[in-house]
Amino acid sequence: MSNQTERDTLGELLFREFNAYAAALTEHGETWAPAWPSATWPPHTPLAVLQGRFAVAREAAAVVGVGPSDAEITEEHQVRLAYRTMFPDGAPSFSG
Repeated sequence: MSNQTERDTLGELLFREFNAYAAALTEHGETWAPAWPSATWPPHTPLAVLQGRFAVAREAAAVVGVGPSDAEITEEHQVRLAYRTMFPDGAPSFSG
């Protein structure tokens, strides 16, 4: 049985790998929804490595009960793209 610390750690790992893979797909002009579950990239390429890391992180997180659905993952990507559109230079700062 897993504890909360393990679930938190694997959840963080999952979303860190998600961010890396999603960013790379976007940089390569790919659309997240059709590409992430079905794309097969040439071996030993950055996209293949990131896809594999994301898949392993997702499996590890699922083992301890952290498992967003495909729809939740796709929605998270869409939210991140909208955020980048609203704030292309990064998070706004309130420092004066």
